[in-house]
Amino acid sequence: MSQAELSSIPSDCILPWERNTGWLAEGFVIYKWYVDAQGDGSWLICDRTDQWYMNSEPASTMRITSTAPAGGACGSGYYGLGNYAGMKDGNAWYGWDVMMWSGSHLLPDTSFVAPPAPTEAPPGVNDDNVAPAGSMPDTMPVSDSNGKPALDASGNPIETQVLPEAPTRAKSLATANAPRHFTTAPNGATIEEVEVVLDGLVR
Repeated sequence: MSQAELSSIPSDCILPWERNTGWLAEGFVIYKWYVDAQGDGSWLICDRTDQWYMNSEPASTMRITSTAPAGGACGSGYYGLGNYAGMKDGNAWYGWDVMMWSGSHLLPDTSFVAPPAPTEAPPGVNDDNVAPAGSMPDTMPVSDSNGKPALDASGNPIETQVLPEAPTRAKSLATANAPRHFTTAPNGATIEEVEVVLDGLVR
């Protein structure tokens, strides 16, 4: 059933479908568009969640939020967000290895002097803005704070893992102290929101 169909049903006719504590998982990766001296563009990873954020009490919706610096965590230019979401049902996790792509967004938004927007999505993303399971590379180059490829002490590009490891209950314990907010939907379901601080992998 689509969200539109759900919206047409009175909320008092919907039973909240809550998942047990630790059965909803969220994560995301922030991409930064880079154009080299030859005019060739590619996506770099500006930042990402390094573990899964899971619901700390029974909930039907799990969200993570992060406020980006006004000029972008990796300098001005085009950014994109890849979102991961997993749900546990019984002893198995579903959906965690699929990424939803936001499309590109300019930060800060100075559209009247903006460079051309990217015409391609990150590796693995299809025309439906989805990266199916198994389509993404294991690692990708990292962006520095200026939006250029980050280099190690030897001058080699730094790479980072794209997709988190499969979610486990143990990994949620490390995020227990993250600021969390709880709201109740009209149908009585619990929505949990976690505030995440991300300011770039390389500072």
